[in-house]
Amino acid sequence: MNKSLLYFAEDATAADSGAIMPADSFLAMELVDANTVILKFKAATNAAAIASVQFDFSGTFKDACRAIAGALNSNTMTVVADEANGKYLSYNGGEFSGVVTVDNVV
Repeated sequence: MNKSLLYFAEDATAADSGAIMPADSFLAMELVDANTVILKFKAATNAAAIASVQFDFSGTFKDACRAIAGALNSNTMTVVADEANGKYLSYNGGEFSGVVTVDNVV
């Protein structure tokens, strides 16, 4: 049985440089401002309560949500936002972009 995974990476100099998050740990996708989203996941370890990933998007929030829903149900690994390599998920109506911030919130 395949498992959906979402891949995120900051630039190479960041402390928490990246994360691969399983779909079954997804909690929420929220707007930070008009063109920035934050995705929240259950933390992989007991060291943090949640893990979050923040990055920019273009188009509508609804289209961005549909793109994440598609990735969560893909049964494969999807590169959503890889700042280090300049790879971002494109979707109908826009794409993810910009600075990626991966954080483990205690």
